[in-house]
Amino acid sequence: MTEGSNKSEGIFLGSNRRGALRATLGLAVAAPAMLIAARAVQGAEFSAGTEGKCATCRYWGGKRRIGQGGGTVSADGTGWCNNPASPAYQKETRPDQGAPVWTRWEALDG
Repeated sequence: MTEGSNKSEGIFLGSNRRGALRATLGLAVAAPAMLIAARAVQGAEFSAGTEGKCATCRYWGGKRRIGQGGGTVSADGTGWCNNPASPAYQKETRPDQGAPVWTRWEALDG
């Protein structure tokens, strides 16, 4: 190899390093969001008596259903917090999240 080809190769490797670094940083930023989305899609199941979780809160706007017999609540995906007193108000939350202003979902009483 000539000196000129080594110099050219160094520049080429340098740009690959920059590209690899950009890709790694992009993945580092995207990975937590992908993990949260994957976790939310799996769904969650709670006892109907569970307190302090979004899935059993009156103000949570996510997809959920009460199990046969009324003993469990199953929730899929994320939902919106509709409680103006909550720090999560108008934000998307997971069913296993909660806030100190939780209010029992009335559908669990009947």
